Amino acid sequence: MGQSCLDTGARAEPVKTSARVLLTTVTCEPRLYDYFRENAPENFRWRFSMPRRISFGLRFLRQSIPGLKILEYPSRAEFSRVLSEGWDAVGFSFYLEETPRILQMAEQAHKAGVRQLWAGNYGALTPSIQPNFDKVFTSYGEAEVARILGTKIESIQHPPLVVEFRLPGGWPLPVGILFTARGCSFQCTFCQTTAFAPRPVAVPLESLERVIRFYADHGVQYVLILDENFGNLPAHAEAVIELLARYRVRWLVQSRVDLFLRNFDRWVELGMEGALFGIESFHQDVLKQIRKNEKAGTSRELAERLNRAGLYSQGYYIIGFPTETEESIREDLRTLASLQLDVTQITIVTPHPRTQLWGEVESNFGMIERDWAKYDTKHLVWSHPHCRPDAMESLLKEGFELCYGPGWLPRVVRKFASRRWAKRDWLEVFPGPLAARWATPRRLPFFAIP
Repeated sequence: MGQSCLDTGARAEPVKTSARVLLTTVTCEPRLYDYFRENAPENFRWRFSMPRRISFGLRFLRQSIPGLKILEYPSRAEFSRVLSEGWDAVGFSFYLEETPRILQMAEQAHKAGVRQLWAGNYGALTPSIQPNFDKVFTSYGEAEVARILGTKIESIQHPPLVVEFRLPGGWPLPVGILFTARGCSFQCTFCQTTAFAPRPVAVPLESLERVIRFYADHGVQYVLILDENFGNLPAHAEAVIELLARYRVRWLVQSRVDLFLRNFDRWVELGMEGALFGIESFHQDVLKQIRKNEKAGTSRELAERLNRAGLYSQGYYIIGFPTETEESIREDLRTLASLQLDVTQITIVTPHPRTQLWGEVESNFGMIERDWAKYDTKHLVWSHPHCRPDAMESLLKEGFELCYGPGWLPRVVRKFASRRWAKRDWLEVFPGPLAARWATPRRLPFFAIP
């Protein structure tokens, strides 16, 4: 559920303290979203897998406000059944490309007699859809939701978040998700976080230690830190790393290339197993234009260091900036494949509401697509000066085929096996299926409020 309350309509009555509030995500049909499936060649079997079964945002809200009822990626039938139980307010947490389905769900809730409809998460930043809801939350807002319900939160509490990560071939491992800080102070023109949470806020160390202890106690050996830019709050990041080392939990982390290079040796020494980082472009003029503020060559340096150390590497790349042509994109994709990353996310330049990129593209080139479902970064939705939509989407497929060519699987298996052999921890991989039961949404608990 997104957050900071903005009332967009006068038709709704105030929610009472005793109100029954349901928060839900989009329905899972036709299938659950899997990040690795969406960033690999079509029908590519031998890949990583991690179906999205839980909602991180809704679990943060439910952990902080126990009276809330949350519904995570329900079937249509399950949503209808729960909706029939009667609610004073129903809130929808969604991303931009999920908007059409969410509007259908909101209409269904309205017909069921729900007095207030709420919208949150990044999808709620879209001005044109806000009039469909009585309340719009456009930032992290546990405190604001609590205020609306007549209560107060002393501090943010991190819930246990466990997902099932499958290796190529299907062997499951539980991975604990950790958010050590929320928000980002950088101003990349394509990123909605500049509007959603422009100032990073640390999650209290006491709350982080409790969830790390839960992971360690329940056989969750790996933690994925999904801060926008881990290390953006240096002292806090160091304290978190020391906690992870104390509980002997291995971790993978998302951050900027420059922060990885600056801290590489120390982070590896204290348990870092891999890095997730934005490359975006190999051209300095493009990086400057999108306010990435990094040197173009450093992404290759980081990829090489990760590969030499046998660590997991995941890079994010964007194609289709206005100055690019089909030929230049194809050449850049060959360069991208030469980095030999374990996972490569490739997206098409997609303007999102409330970003600087939206204003620039709309005024200079114009939008050609108003179906929000196609704003999933896999379609060209604006009038590119050099590429047609079908050509751009064909280039996207070419990029995945290059990055996941015949050498990908043996390289990834060899890296994983070598790393586990060097660490002498093969035995810790075998209980994976048993410990992965904590990734089941109904089993994953919430902590008692301290």
